[in-house]
Parts: sequence; C-alpha cells; structure tokens
Amino acid sequence: MILNFGCFSSFSRKTQISYYNNFTFTNSFQMGLEIMRIHKTYLLLLSMLFLLFGCEKFSEHEKFQRPAWLPGKLYTTISVQENLTLFKECLQLTGLDTIMDVSGNWSIFAPTDEAMQQYLSENQYAGVSDIPLDELERITEFHIVQNPWSFEQLQSLSAYGWRTRNDAKVYSYAYKRQTILQNPVEKYWIRKNRDQEMIVMDSIGSDRYKKVYVQSRKNVPIFYDEFLNVNGITSGDFNFYFDRPYEPGNVYYGGAKIVASDIFAENGFLHIIDRVVSPMLNAQELLERELPNESYKLFLEHVFWYYPTFEANMTATYNQPEARMGGLADTIWDLNYHELAFAPHKERIGVEGPEINETWVRHNGLYVPTDDAFRKFIDDILTVKSGYPHWTDSYSLPKDIVDLIIGRHFKANSIYPSTNIYRNIFKEDGGFKQSEDAIIRKEFGSNCTFIGLDAYIPDRLFTSVTGPVFCRPNFSFFRLALLYAGIEDDIANYDGELYFFPIPDYALRSDSSLLLNWIDRDNNIYNFVAYNRQRRQIEYQSPGAVRNRILNQVGTAMPNGSGDKEFIRTLRGNIITWDHSTNTIQGRLPSTFGYSGDSIMTVSPDPLEEPADNGNVWRVNHWFRF
Repeated sequence: MILNFGCFSSFSRKTQISYYNNFTFTNSFQMGLEIMRIHKTYLLLLSMLFLLFGCEKFSEHEKFQRPAWLPGKLYTTISVQENLTLFKECLQLTGLDTIMDVSGNWSIFAPTDEAMQQYLSENQYAGVSDIPLDELERITEFHIVQNPWSFEQLQSLSAYGWRTRNDAKVYSYAYKRQTILQNPVEKYWIRKNRDQEMIVMDSIGSDRYKKVYVQSRKNVPIFYDEFLNVNGITSGDFNFYFDRPYEPGNVYYGGAKIVASDIFAENGFLHIIDRVVSPMLNAQELLERELPNESYKLFLEHVFWYYPTFEANMTATYNQPEARMGGLADTIWDLNYHELAFAPHKERIGVEGPEINETWVRHNGLYVPTDDAFRKFIDDILTVKSGYPHWTDSYSLPKDIVDLIIGRHFKANSIYPSTNIYRNIFKEDGGFKQSEDAIIRKEFGSNCTFIGLDAYIPDRLFTSVTGPVFCRPNFSFFRLALLYAGIEDDIANYDGELYFFPIPDYALRSDSSLLLNWIDRDNNIYNFVAYNRQRRQIEYQSPGAVRNRILNQVGTAMPNGSGDKEFIRTLRGNIITWDHSTNTIQGRLPSTFGYSGDSIMTVSPDPLEEPADNGNVWRVNHWFRF
C-alpha cells in the first residue's frame, strides 16, 4: 500500500537539508544516530495523525455501528424490562450492577416488581433501601446462578454431564445449580475433653476457636417435570415445602415459577420469576436460627458435642492474604461429621469428580424436635432428673445411645410426604415413629429438607421393657449385647406383654459369663467373650449365641400357671418357672455361677420400677439354664 502524505514529505526533506547545513558531526556514527532520531520523531507524529483521522472515518462506517438487535449485558438487559425496576434497584444498591455489566457469565432469576412488593410487605420494609445491606446482598446473590443456563439447559443436566436422551435413571436428572452466594469462613468455639474436640455455642465455655473452610457457594433447587417424575415426587410434595402446587409444564426456581425465560444478554440469560426466593439455609443454619417460641438449638448442641472432627486444610490456610504476604494467619480447618448421614454445614453433597457431580442430583433430610420437646425427653426419661438411676446428663452418654437419639434424625435422602422414608417416620408403627400432627415447620434447605416437631416420641428402646437397660448405666454390657445380637427392636416392639430379666454389669463381671471386648472404642466396634468354667478358657461369643441367651431372658405369660407358680414361655421357646412363694425363678435347670459353671445359684428377681409400655422388668444376677 502506497501512502501520500503531501506537504509532510516536502517539509521533512527541507528540514533535513537545513539541519545538515548548520551542523558538523565529528564522525559518521553520530550523524547516523541523529538522522535516525529525526526520522523516528516524524514517523511517530505521522502515525498518530493517520490513526486519528482513520479511526474517525471507520467508526462512522455503518458496518461498525452496534446493531439495534444486539442486547447489552445482563444489568443493561434488566434495566429495559418494565417490571423489574425493584430488582434493578437491588443490583444497584449491592454494587452487582457493575459486575453484571462488566464480566463473567451468569443466569439471573429476577423477581417481578409484584413479587418484590409482596416480599417487602411480608417483611415490613417500606422499600428496597430499607433492607439491611448484608441481608440485601444475600437475597440478591441468591438470585444469580453461575454460568448461563437456558430454559432448556436447566432441564438437561445430569450428574454425568449433559443428558442426551430420556431414561429412568435418577442420576440422569440434575436439579440443583450453584448461586453466587457463599458463606464466609466461620469461627467455631472449641472445648477439648480427653482426646475429643467438641464445639460449644458459647465462647465462655471454650478453650480455643477454629476457623472452618467453606467449600462451596449455596445451591438452589430447580424443579421440572422429568425430575419429579423419575424421583416419584408429586405436586403435593412440592406444595408441602413451598406452599403452592406444582403445575406441570413449568419450571420452578426454588418455590418461584419462571414466568418469562431465555431473555438473552451478551453475558448470560435473564429469567423472570413470580416470587422472591429467600436464601436457603443449610441444616446447621436452620438449627441455629431462633424463631418466636421455636428453637432447635438443644438438638444442635448435642450434634456439636458428639460428632465433629477437624482436619487442617493447609491449602486454604496458605491461600489467605495474610499467609501469602508472609504474615501470621489462623489455620483453616475442614469440619466433618463422618458418623452422620451428612454434614450439617456443608453445601456439597455426595461424590464430586471429573465425571460425576452428585451435588446436582442428591439432597438430604432432617427432622428435629424443638428445645422444649427434646428437653422433656431428656429430663423425664433419659437422665437422673427422671427420678431413676439413669445417665447423669445428656452430655455424658455412650456413643451407641447418642446414635439412637441423634444420628437417626439425619437422612441421606429428601423427606417427601409421598415417599417411604416419610411413611416410616410419620405413618407406620415402629420403634421410632413421630406424630405427623406435631409438624410445625417444613422448609426446603440448601442441603436438606427440614421438618420441625413440637413433640418428641422417643424410640421405644427407651420406653418399653428395654428402657431400664438403655437408660441405666449399670446395664451397659447387656445393652451392648442386645445391639450386638441385633434383637433390640424385636423386644422393644413386641406386640404383647413381656417379662424381661436383664443382668447388670457387676453380675456379669463377677462370674465372667459375658464380657465386653473392645476392638475399636472410637468407632464403637466390639464383640463378646465368656469364661468357660468347665474348659477354663475364654471363648468368643458369636452374635447368634448371644441372641439365644438373651431371648431366654425374655418371656411371655402362659395361662396354665397353678398356685404360687407361674410358667413363662421365653421368646426362644423354653419355659421359665417362677415360684412366687419363695420369689425364686429358674429355667428347666437351676442357674449356675458363670458360663458352664457347676455351682448352683438361687435367682430372685428384683423389680425395676420404670414404666414400660409392653411389660415389666426384673433384675436378675444369673442366666437361666435349659
């Protein structure tokens, strides 16, 4: 390309000649440098003038004008929507307007002005500016999802990637997406008891604190027909948590229906919804929250006391700004609850990897009694406040008792009214059945479905004939033997009146007829042995052998008792004879001291006074023999 600069070329030549005539250089090298400097100066000037005039002409050319059909970025797109003025104000007040119009790729689910007005009215705010800034930031961020998702794509993701065909696999239908709302690093107050670190809710009772790493931003559920159908979720299930029926053919962002979709912007999609979706809380946040006349903190205190484990996360620790600058920084920890179905504070669920993301498809369930209901069980049944020699308090329980009281409330699946898990808890008879009439709270949380109860029905292990064994510390061997044999529920839920004759720890120790052998106390792994007095050796007791021995200590009354004698058929099928005139009891053969012993012992039952809903309990010091 040839460029004609006209007078600029002539000017350059004249200037050069004049310069050469007026100066004498000592050598050719200096002259060369000076000539190069002059040429560079003129070339730079000419280039700037060329770009100035050239760019002006190109910018005026029609093909370089922004097409009228091309939308702006997300905030600009929201600004031109007539019914999103209040959500636009939310973006402005939180500073998200500039972010949404500068960089990143997002999907925004914007509530209509009518939805915003309803939210303001329900929460007694005169306007958006009256919402506290931290709360407003959380609300606004929860309506923004990472990455652009079209209306069709919201219904096409699976745990393994995009779904290309319809099938009946649960993992083929993902329904959760990650919002941009993320909890900050949280400080937990710690108290150490022996080798166990417990979380305490009051810093006054703590020894130190630990900061816990936050793995993920909060997830929001997106409901659509295929997901509900393949998981057997009904419109009634949806209504149970969101207080509105599910209308087939629609897509719901949490409990809000998408009323307009796929409004395209340069950096994502805008979808319009008919409700404000409050930031969903995880299980820990749901338990920590206090409502008028409703609190679940007592349950959470026991979770914090018995289940947390900490592991240092050095990657997160060194990523702190203070650490990167070479300063002092707190260690950041991973908090886990390995013995529960899920960790209450974690937003991530299940397995995540390069080929699978269970967080998208799984959800948990939790049902919890209020403080008042839970305390009534603790004081009236579980501890010494009941008036019986039970556990000292609810913070000194063995692990197996804690699991029966706390662990079974955590479920690795959502709890919907139409599902078996709900029926097992609220509809069917069983050892741990709760009253459906006691439900006072139903919420779809960010990592679990949550049901709050204002009444608590304890496991029948604590209220049937097994109650004294599970509440009195001096029956620990017999209690663990029941669990080891796997017959605790058979006895507790027996339909009929029972005679139960458990043996206390001191008696089992004294004659070595059943001794607890710990394999791993931390993980509650054990077995049982007995000292065979004929062979003079310790012998392993299998779960089946222990089962048979215990079933012979449990009987039902027979109608053919005569005089002062009562004949009782055991659950093992043998006969116990109880002579009430002497208050002595035995099997077909007299009891002996120890396992396979030869010293005859007289057994006199001693009644235990705790009320039992399916029979009566007597303490005995020896096993019945047959």
